[in-house]
Amino acid sequence: MPAVTVHYVGFHPSLILEGFNRIRLAYPIERVYLMYDSKPDRYGAVSRHNVKKVQEKLSFFSPVLVKVNPLSYSSVASALFVILRREEGKTVLIDVTDMPPYMAATAAVISTLFPNAKLYAARPEQSGEFIPDPDTPEFTDFLERKDNLTLQDVFTVEKPALAVELLDEEGREVDVLVALYTRNGSAESIAELVKWLGEDPSRAVVRATYSRLVENLEKKGLVEREQEGRSKRIKLTQLGLALAEAYVKLGAAKPPRPPLALKEASVL
Repeated sequence: MPAVTVHYVGFHPSLILEGFNRIRLAYPIERVYLMYDSKPDRYGAVSRHNVKKVQEKLSFFSPVLVKVNPLSYSSVASALFVILRREEGKTVLIDVTDMPPYMAATAAVISTLFPNAKLYAARPEQSGEFIPDPDTPEFTDFLERKDNLTLQDVFTVEKPALAVELLDEEGREVDVLVALYTRNGSAESIAELVKWLGEDPSRAVVRATYSRLVENLEKKGLVEREQEGRSKRIKLTQLGLALAEAYVKLGAAKPPRPPLALKEASVL
């Protein structure tokens, strides 16, 4: 499937470009959108300066420039909605690397409205080198200097009022996630997963039931399947892993039943 990238350019254009180069190895990039800060302040000046650098480096893709106010919910949300609607049928990769927290939260909300949207961030190798050694007097002084912001306003990040019911808690979807979670996050096959859940993998109707369960979880982005020989390995995604861990912590997940012996003939 062709892909489109959307980047907000702030203080780290080089990191954005490095992230883009990594992403383009995995996706056939067809179009690039560059969002930048249109506010008449110093942050806007930085963004407008750096977006030119990214635009020049990615000139082969003829980037589409999109001006936004990163502190305005409606500005960010409407701009992203337009892009995502225009690019339906393509994978849209939204780069939150340089987004302020409020803008990134808004992007996350809008992305949930479109199944073709994905979020990603480029993580730098360096982290915290500018922070003094915690065992030195400079550390406390540094923290005092950094804690110098005063409140202007409090923003709320609005989201759809209808909650997304991602899991059928009355069925076995949660059990499947927890079974994978408690066994290093993956199963070699449907047959192995069925065995873990205490059912007989030699029965075709049982295998078919769990195949549909796994397929449904894959559509929801909670598991992924990888072909390995005659079978497909079933793995938790990061979201699936997080939800499974949460259910375990809440005590809401049923422990898997004792496994049955796995017959060779039942391997899918």
